[in-house]
Amino acid sequence: MEADKVIEVQVLDKKEAWTLFREKSGDCVDDLYLRPIAEEVAAECKGLPIALATVGKALKNRSIKTWKDALLQLRGANPTNFPQVLEIVYMPLKLSYDFLETESEKSLFLLCCLFPEDYNIRIEDLALLSFGLGMFEGINNIEDGRNRTYNLLERLKSRFLLMTGRNEKEVKMHDVVRDVAIFIGSKENQGFLNVCSMDSSRNCNWMSVEISNIANAKLPVGLDFPNLRLLMILNSNYSGFPKGFDVNDICFKGIKELTVLYFSHQNFQLLPSSLEFLKKLRKLHLEDCEVKDISIVGELASLKILRVLRCNKIKELPADVGELKFLRLLELRNCKKLKRIVAGVISSLVGLEELKIVGCFNKWEAKGNVSEERNASLSELESLSNLTCLEIDIFDPKLVAQEILLSKQLRTYQIRAYEDEYFFDGMKHERRITLQLPRDVTVGNWIRRLGKNGSLELCGDGSNDFNLGEIESLRELVYQNCSTVEKLMNAIDCKLPVLEHLLLRDLGELEEIIDGTIPEGSNSFQTLESLAVERLPKLGYLWKSPNQNVSLVNLKSIDIRRCHNLRYLFSMATARSLVQLQSLEILTCDTIEQVLWNEMESNTEASIIEFPKLKRLKLHNLPNLLAFTQGVEIIKFPKLIELEIDDCPKLRTKIDQCPTGGMIEKIVVRNHDNVEEIFRDDGNRHIIFQELRELILEDLPCLTTFYRGVESIKFPKLKELWIGNLQRLNSFVPIDSEPTHDHHSIHFFCNKKVEIIGLKRFYLWDMPHKISNMWCRHIPTSFFHNLESLYINKIDGIRNLISSSIAKDLVNLNQLYI
Repeated sequence: MEADKVIEVQVLDKKEAWTLFREKSGDCVDDLYLRPIAEEVAAECKGLPIALATVGKALKNRSIKTWKDALLQLRGANPTNFPQVLEIVYMPLKLSYDFLETESEKSLFLLCCLFPEDYNIRIEDLALLSFGLGMFEGINNIEDGRNRTYNLLERLKSRFLLMTGRNEKEVKMHDVVRDVAIFIGSKENQGFLNVCSMDSSRNCNWMSVEISNIANAKLPVGLDFPNLRLLMILNSNYSGFPKGFDVNDICFKGIKELTVLYFSHQNFQLLPSSLEFLKKLRKLHLEDCEVKDISIVGELASLKILRVLRCNKIKELPADVGELKFLRLLELRNCKKLKRIVAGVISSLVGLEELKIVGCFNKWEAKGNVSEERNASLSELESLSNLTCLEIDIFDPKLVAQEILLSKQLRTYQIRAYEDEYFFDGMKHERRITLQLPRDVTVGNWIRRLGKNGSLELCGDGSNDFNLGEIESLRELVYQNCSTVEKLMNAIDCKLPVLEHLLLRDLGELEEIIDGTIPEGSNSFQTLESLAVERLPKLGYLWKSPNQNVSLVNLKSIDIRRCHNLRYLFSMATARSLVQLQSLEILTCDTIEQVLWNEMESNTEASIIEFPKLKRLKLHNLPNLLAFTQGVEIIKFPKLIELEIDDCPKLRTKIDQCPTGGMIEKIVVRNHDNVEEIFRDDGNRHIIFQELRELILEDLPCLTTFYRGVESIKFPKLKELWIGNLQRLNSFVPIDSEPTHDHHSIHFFCNKKVEIIGLKRFYLWDMPHKISNMWCRHIPTSFFHNLESLYINKIDGIRNLISSSIAKDLVNLNQLYI
């Protein structure tokens, strides 16, 4: 439809799904014997409305035997005898598959269904599986194959055949879509089978076996699949291995065309000796396996990809691996007991494009070191002239002082040098250098060159050896735990035209970020998107004066914590450039008096400030904060979603024209001595907080009303309401214009003034004694119907809490505290 915004329709939750399914299948599902089976059938539809409606209609008033057979077919993704599902559910989804433009897209889609249900599939796994299978025509190196995979996955997601997983590095298949993919794959000429046993067609190309589903956990000794190119043996029962299962019983002699072998969560200690028959194997993947010895991989002459992930019993990378002359990628990740890589193995792998040794192996040798049992040295990297990607951990920071000549083709890298584990900030750039430098360590030129691009994290008193003034292409900078740095860089040398993220933490002597005034016309910090500073006790200001010539036009996030010498963040001149700011958090800063320094306090035009895109505002534990800026009493946030003001006793700035008809979801105001109302009249007499889900008002001694100057307020989505220690509160909205028959009750629940629908948790404590009747006569039954938790404490004057009529509406209440 070419709409400006695409809104993905989510699947139904369990309760909604059952309601729809029951509506379509009729009263028969209420039968005592049928109900459990019907619920299982509905669960197999995984919240997909078209499946729920179709299956429900098809089974309406059918026998229990038919229901059981339908459940079996749905679980097996084989609805050949279930024509309604095949026609209405599967065929429309198959049509989406048929309209995919390339065979590569189709193959990648089918590849995803080889993983278990509800599995978050790593895109890296898909990229390397695809490369191992040779799925992409014209792709000859791993990096290009990875880029093609990302491109095709974006297309599949745009057609809603795939979803984003837990993060941007994963994808996920809806279970019904996965069933369709399995159905398609079993019918295609190139077909593969996702099965629970190996008793399958000899002609299949791809096979995925979950051994936790295999009856008696037995596999045939001999495998005879002459066309099989991909075999995945998985164990989804991560807590243990099936009794009696041993992959060493398998003979691979009958699957000589195999190019990809994928083991996950297996308990074998030795790789099967019959692997030597796999002369065409291009990719071997070992993940969470009990294997101790992988020497046999030296027999796999065609191997291009070897991945060993979290195999914690491997102690050595043997010399045999050096025989793999065609190896393109070697990845050893989080193999905690790996202490030895035989010297010369890495330098022998001259065809390597990618080397990743992360979270394991802490015995890199110094250049030129000779010992009886030599380990690999960093100088071996000089032999890898085709290297494009390097990820290594160096547990001895002194090794970064030596000089190493790396491949000119190196494009992506992650190099971490540290003596002990410490907090890493998870920088996202594909070029990352992380250094923990003791005071006496110098940095080699190879590290300096790599550190000029991408992301740089510096930690330790030796960080001063790294001259930030030399860096021009840095996108992320983290600088922490250094007691020697007083100025981050000189203003004249400050050249950070592409810096996007800056984090400064635990720099005990840092007084200012920039020493001197940045020259006029400088483009430093113009691309900065996030700024975070934490525990900088001597930092007096972020930028020294309004003449700093700093433009923060792209800054989206500001996070300031425990900087006890700061009095303000920015000048008004700098603040005017914050047009993209979306999140502002200031926590535990004892001396901050104002967020913005108003250099023209008498300027009446500055009496109102607006942050046009601010979504999140959090001010916590700021004992001396007086205002956002002196001379400005009103601040506007037209796009606000979260507001938290906690323990700011002196703050006097009023919040005006909050987006009450907009998207605000959370309001928290605590420990505030001066606030009399939360919001003021914006001209609208009837307010609706459309998206507000959480409202907390606590320890506000001067608060008299929530919203002054309006006639009514509605909270259609409010789920959690906390009200405590509001000694002067009269009502949520003033009631002067409306007479009341109960002068002893606080009327913030009166239906004529305040409407709350769907509340789940309500906490009320330490309120004035004038509350005698908890609920006024106008309160709607909808207020009580969804209530799950009710907490009432320290309201001594109350006489009537729950009437019999109210009690009838408390059908979901499961927690009551008085």
